[in-house]
Amino acid sequence: MKKPLLIALALLLIIGAVVGRRWWWKSTDEVAALAAGPAPAALIPDSTTVVLTGRVGAGGTEPVLAKNHGRIRSIYFDAGQYVRRGTIIAKLADYNFVTAPHDGFLGERQIAVGEYVKPRTVVTSITRRGYLLVPVAVPAGSPARVQPGDSVRVWASSRPTRVVTGVAAPAKDTAGGFNLEIQLTSRAPLRLGEAASVQLKR
Repeated sequence: MKKPLLIALALLLIIGAVVGRRWWWKSTDEVAALAAGPAPAALIPDSTTVVLTGRVGAGGTEPVLAKNHGRIRSIYFDAGQYVRRGTIIAKLADYNFVTAPHDGFLGERQIAVGEYVKPRTVVTSITRRGYLLVPVAVPAGSPARVQPGDSVRVWASSRPTRVVTGVAAPAKDTAGGFNLEIQLTSRAPLRLGEAASVQLKR
């Protein structure tokens, strides 16, 4: 191969590397700016919407209990993990298992590897629902207008750029207005206990 051709090829590779590096830094900078930036314009409250805040939950919790005597050999879950009914979450030394009683999100570990457990020993907790809920209180006189089955926008108050769609469940009347639950899928990018904003139409 002739020397000029080699030089031209080397220059082409160098230019490509420089352009690619600039494109990479630009794209990552744009992603970081978007994640840290303000809410999209569509989510800024205006005369046609009302934004209320609630805490992400899943219908409360109940204990997950061991059903056999034995020493804990392995633990297969972390706090906040979503599991299906029957998922093995711990194994005893005699190869008995602790399984999830139904779909839901697991709580903190209440056992440790090597610990001896008995029937009804609390292993962890599990939410009563297998999907996420955002309860919000709508005060009396609020201009919000919502019907069961309506689609509403929801986002974590600390991460306004990740917007998901929830479904309004039937409302419960109270003396000061009504309580509303927004149902979300188990895969929604929200964490149990964090504050979430709900956008309702007027």
